[in-house]
Parts: sequence; C-alpha cells; structure tokens
Amino acid sequence: MKKTVLVFVYGSLLKDEVNHYMMKNYPCLAENVWIYGRLFDASLEYPFLIIDDHKKVLGELYEVPVIDVPILDEFEDYNPIGTDNLYERKVVTVHKEDKTWEAFVYVCNQEEMLVNEIMEDSWRAFRNKPISHS
Repeated sequence: MKKTVLVFVYGSLLKDEVNHYMMKNYPCLAENVWIYGRLFDASLEYPFLIIDDHKKVLGELYEVPVIDVPILDEFEDYNPIGTDNLYERKVVTVHKEDKTWEAFVYVCNQEEMLVNEIMEDSWRAFRNKPISHS
C-alpha cells in the first residue's frame, strides 16, 4: 500500500501564501510545475480551479502521507461521499519540462463561484499584478 500521494497546489497553499502552513511540513518535489486548467477569482484569499485542456495553471507539487489526506480534504471542504462539496479531489497529470507525475488536485465543484476568470497562469501572478486605477 502506498504511504504517500502527490498533491498539486495552485492557490493559498503555495509557498508564501496565507494557507501554506498546511503544506510546510511536506516535501515540495517541484516548483513551477503546471496542469491543464483555468483559475477563477471569487474575491477571497484563494482561487478556484477547473480542468481545461486549453490553458495551463502553474503550481507546486508536494508529497503528502496518505494518512494526512483527510486533513487536506477537510480543509478544502471535500467529503468523499458528499454531493455538495466546495471542491472535488481529482487526479491530474502534472508537467515540468520532460517530466510528468500523477497527483491529486482540488477543483471547484460550485459553478456559481466561476465568475471572474483569472487571465494569468498563476494565482501568484494574479495577486502581484499592479492595481489599475481607471
């Protein structure tokens, strides 16, 4: 039985983001990795992700003990037998140059949250862009 799983993070769980404390004790296997998807801003401290074959989302890849996955599930408001979860846990292919991994990622399960698409390829780039005063 596997003792660890891989988890792709793309928002508030990234290094130097507000909820990184959840990941800080797990090894980061790779930074600047990407999956196919799109990000959305809901004016919260975290983005929402959907899977999309036409755009890339940058993030980080962590190795997490299987025993700790329920902690992340609870944090992401995901219940494996729930039908009204905020997020769903999916398996995606994570890419970096000529390497790929299979990893869990939490994707948005509430369509009403998908209003303001983020045009940048990362949450960090979106949060660090200059504010327009037009």
